[in-house]
Amino acid sequence: MSTKNKIIEAATHLFAEKGYEGMTIKLIASEVGVTPPAVYAFFKSKEDVFLHIYKGILRDHLKITSGTNQRHQKNSAKEQLDDMLNQVIEFQLKEAMQMKIYVRLMLFPPGFLEEDLKAQLREVEKQEQELLSDIFKRGMENGEIKQGDPHELATLMICVMDGLFWQMQRYEEATFKQHFQVIWDQFWRGIKN
Repeated sequence: MSTKNKIIEAATHLFAEKGYEGMTIKLIASEVGVTPPAVYAFFKSKEDVFLHIYKGILRDHLKITSGTNQRHQKNSAKEQLDDMLNQVIEFQLKEAMQMKIYVRLMLFPPGFLEEDLKAQLREVEKQEQELLSDIFKRGMENGEIKQGDPHELATLMICVMDGLFWQMQRYEEATFKQHFQVIWDQFWRGIKN
């Protein structure tokens, strides 16, 4: 692993455990086994390291949802949505540290980043909205989903996904998966034709 990647990994771990204030260049350097000037050889500042981490998390999340859609456009709307939700959930369960960072970002964003973070999250949600709207629209066109406004269904689906995310933070995996199945079954019953 390159020194730059080691720095990112150490900073990610420190932010997840100690928050932004606890993630210092000195601690990052110590975790990697280099001096602080070596960190500055790759990043301009602590803020620069942090921006790299948080933009990577948002990019990874969007990559999962858009990648699922590209792979399964010929499948039914239900299959596409099932796959997308399961991919996102499995990623979130597997990547506990990234999710810890995401929760910290949502609840305690560093002051210098708060407006940018909100703008970035709105952009990710906009892209998810478009992707989901397309799935719902195709599902309506092929008679699988009740006629309605695909953008409103996409908004509803994003709210469901947000709720599932917070459920995941509160419950152990088996209980969460039971809740997920109930929620997803009820959601689908409400929209299917």
